[in-house]
Amino acid sequence: MELPAETNTHSDSLKKLHPSWIGFKLFKSIKGFIMFCLFITFFLDYSSNSIFSMRGLVILSAFIIFKIISTILEWKHFNYSIDNKELFIERGRFITMKRHFAVDNIQGIKQNSSLFHRLTGLTSLSIDIGSSEKNSAIKLEMITMSEAELIKQKLSRRSINAPVQEEKQDDVHSSHSEKKTHYEVETKEILIASLTSLSLLFFIFLLHSIYSELSQYFAIEVYVDKVLGYFQSSTMMLIIGISLLTLFSLVYGFLKTYIQYGGFKITSDPHRIYVEKGLADKTYFSVPKNKVQALSINSGFIHKMLNIATVKLISSTDTDDEEMKASNILFPFIKRNKAHSLIPEVLPSFKVAKNLTAIPRISILVKILRTIYAWLLIPVLIYYFFPSSWYVSVLLTVMVFGSQVFNGLFSGYILDGSFLQFKKGAIITRTFIMKQDKIERLQFSETFIQRKLGLASLKITIRSMPTKEVVIHDVPVKVAYLCQSWFIEKKDKVAV
Repeated sequence: MELPAETNTHSDSLKKLHPSWIGFKLFKSIKGFIMFCLFITFFLDYSSNSIFSMRGLVILSAFIIFKIISTILEWKHFNYSIDNKELFIERGRFITMKRHFAVDNIQGIKQNSSLFHRLTGLTSLSIDIGSSEKNSAIKLEMITMSEAELIKQKLSRRSINAPVQEEKQDDVHSSHSEKKTHYEVETKEILIASLTSLSLLFFIFLLHSIYSELSQYFAIEVYVDKVLGYFQSSTMMLIIGISLLTLFSLVYGFLKTYIQYGGFKITSDPHRIYVEKGLADKTYFSVPKNKVQALSINSGFIHKMLNIATVKLISSTDTDDEEMKASNILFPFIKRNKAHSLIPEVLPSFKVAKNLTAIPRISILVKILRTIYAWLLIPVLIYYFFPSSWYVSVLLTVMVFGSQVFNGLFSGYILDGSFLQFKKGAIITRTFIMKQDKIERLQFSETFIQRKLGLASLKITIRSMPTKEVVIHDVPVKVAYLCQSWFIEKKDKVAV
C-alpha cells in the first residue's frame, strides 16, 4: 500500500541507532543462545551434545553467522524520526515496515542506562505507544544522551499524556525543593529480600553446570570426589558442608539483589512519583499520580513469613511490555506495616484500611465446590492412570482443599467512602485498593449455589492498558448490591 505523500518528509530527518547497537544486540543474542545450550546440556544431562563438541561448535558458528547478517540488516533498516505531531518508525530485517504513531497517544517513556551504556556514553529509551498489541513499546536501545533528552523534550511539550521517566538535569535541580524523599532502601531490607529468592537452587545448578562442562576437558572428577568424600566422612562434616553451600548461595543471592536494587529511592512532587534503582544497570522513571488507578499489595508464602510485601501500581500507562511493567512496581519488597504508612504519604489520594470485614464462613463451601475438579477429579485421574504416584493425588487434594478453606477464613473487604478494598488468599495474599472514580465497570453475578446461600461475585474493571479485571467471589449479596449502588452513584456524579 502506497504511503501518503506527506510521509516522504521523514526521509530528510530520519535518524539511526548508534552503530555500537550491532555489537550490543549480537552480545545479547549469543549470550542467550549459549545459556540455552548450557541449560539443555546440563539440566537435561545431554552431555554428549555439549556446546563445545564439534556438533555444538558447528551449530553455534551457524547461529553466529546468521545473527551477524540479520543484526546488520536490522540496524541498517531501522530509522526513526519525531516531530511535534508523530513518531515515525521504519524497521525490519529482510522486509521493512513503516509505522506512524500520534505523539498525543504516547503513554510514557522509560530511560535505562546499563553498565555497557554508561561505558559507551549512550542510553536506552522505551516509548509506550499506547497500543493494545503485545509489543506496545518502541525501544531505542543505543542513542546518545543528548538525543534522548531531545526526544523527551519533544514528547513532554506536545502531550500531557507522556510521563517522561527521567527528568532533565536542569529540571531536577529546579524542582529539587519541591521533591520529598519518602523511602530509601536499607541494606538489611535487601538482605531479607534476598532470602525470598531461589538463589540456593540456582547456585547449585550453576555449580553443577560448571563442573559438568569442565569435567569433559579436565580431570577434575578425582578432586571433586575427594572434596565430597571429605564432607561425607562424618555427620559433623556433612553439616558443615551443607552450611557452607547455603552460606555461599545466600551471599550470591544478596549480591545479585544488591546490584539490582541498590540505591533504590522513591521521591515525589505534587504531580509525579520518581523512582531510581540499580548499581550496574541504573534505571530512572516517574509515574504521574493522576494516572494511578488502583494499588495491589502482594505477598508470597516466604514473603508472609518475613512480613514483607510487594506494592504495585495499576495505572492507565500499564502495558504488556515487560520493561514498562517494571515501572509500575512502587515497592519491590518492604515491611507490610511500613508500606501501609508510606502509601498515603506517596499517594495522598489513596488510603489503606487495616481492619477488613471477613467474608461469611459459608463461602468456604462455595469455594470448595467451585474447585472440585482440582481437589477431587484430577487426583482421581492421577491415581487411576498412575497408581504408584498415589501420594501426588493426596498432596494435591490436601493443598487445593486446604487453600480454599484458608481463603474463606482470611479473605475480607471494606467499602469506605470512595474506596473499595479487598483481600483474598491466605498462604499467598493479594490486596486491591480501588478508587470509585477510577473504576470503569462493575458487574454483579450469582450462581445457583451462591443465590441459595445469600452470596454473590463482583467483577471490577479498572482503567489500564490492557484493562485490569479484579474478581471478588462470595461476598454477601447485600454488600454486592451496596457496591453496585456505590458505583452507580459515581456515574451520576460524572453525569452531573
